Amino acid sequence: MIDIEVPKLNNNDTAYVLVEWLAEDGQQLKEGDPVVVVETSKATEELYCEHDGILQRLVAAPADCAQGDVIAHLFASEADRQEFLASRLADPTPGSVDEVVEGRATLTEPARLLAEQHGIEPATLSRLGLRVVREADVRRLLSEAPQSGGTQGGETQGGETKTHTPNRAQRAVAAAVSKSHQEIPAAFTAVVVTVDSAMATARELSERTGALVGLSELLVAVLGRLPARFPLCYGTPTAEGTLLLPEAAHVGVTVDVGRGLFAPVVKDAGERTLDEIAGLLMDYRIKAMREAFETADLNGANILLSLNNNDDVLLAQPIVFPGQTCAVSLGGTRHEAVFTADGAVIPRSVAIVGLAYDHRFVNGSTAVEFLKAIKAALESPAALGDPSVSGRGVPAAALPSPAGVRGEEGVDVGDR
Repeated sequence: MIDIEVPKLNNNDTAYVLVEWLAEDGQQLKEGDPVVVVETSKATEELYCEHDGILQRLVAAPADCAQGDVIAHLFASEADRQEFLASRLADPTPGSVDEVVEGRATLTEPARLLAEQHGIEPATLSRLGLRVVREADVRRLLSEAPQSGGTQGGETQGGETKTHTPNRAQRAVAAAVSKSHQEIPAAFTAVVVTVDSAMATARELSERTGALVGLSELLVAVLGRLPARFPLCYGTPTAEGTLLLPEAAHVGVTVDVGRGLFAPVVKDAGERTLDEIAGLLMDYRIKAMREAFETADLNGANILLSLNNNDDVLLAQPIVFPGQTCAVSLGGTRHEAVFTADGAVIPRSVAIVGLAYDHRFVNGSTAVEFLKAIKAALESPAALGDPSVSGRGVPAAALPSPAGVRGEEGVDVGDR
């Protein structure tokens, strides 16, 4: 008998939802066959059979589940499966799935802390009948409980307390943000980038390729070409205090279309043309609207690009995601007047590009040099190469040198 367990699907969630079985009890499965659909806070994922065998499901769908839960068995023969079923009927053993569902609940860490804060007994939580109790479940219990005296928090209207329960996607954001603030000593630096040439290049590329190219796509392309020069900015911290250095740039890009914040990944960004990057980001926006991300879309980033490019936004300081060392932010585009060398006044368009960085691995001087390289590339976008069907851009060494970039345009609010 082989157990089918729920694997770890991402770094943010401790609980998942078993949405749908793709195979029936008694069905003969081969290695690689789809078995079940599991939903995380941000994506749905099909789990595949890792061995040949005959399936016996232990959990009915839909159901809450957690990493490591045994949700099914695989048997070598139908006779073995029938023997297992007969033994369960004859002598239910402690720790069986039925007992787990009815007698014990797994609490997520936020749920446990909230329950302890309000003195909710484990027996009360077990009566919810859930395999996994989340923070939202505890808050629902609190909202349904009779109120004694005044209310705590929330909005009141007509004597009732109104509460807001974040959805699963927002709870995942909360977990990542909390972990980042608890564990990562982040600093922040920002530079002003003149974007007239970049915007003109983006317009020309959009007309020529039919792809929607803007500053966001250009910035992804730039980040894709810099890991060899700035490996610490793309590193992955380890539990031993060391840093795994990158082989390529995998750029997570924030997407929020009103259905939650997502950060899908442009993998191997340095090997993609601008029209490919534009097409992939458009696909991600559509997936965000449909809430149709797969786990593979969201995993594997080694640097984050936080898009805060509404015209009214000056700059934004993103969090450094756990497992990364740097997060780049793009603010809105604004227009200003500047003096030329001969004293004339001319207009220019600018945007602020920021960098939040883990100060355990990246120092202020490296952060400034990284930003200066980004600035130089955006101000000379032709160096990114011709994004035609056959073009692959240029290597990082061919990007313009940041030498001569005016240091006074950098604003460093972290330790140097």
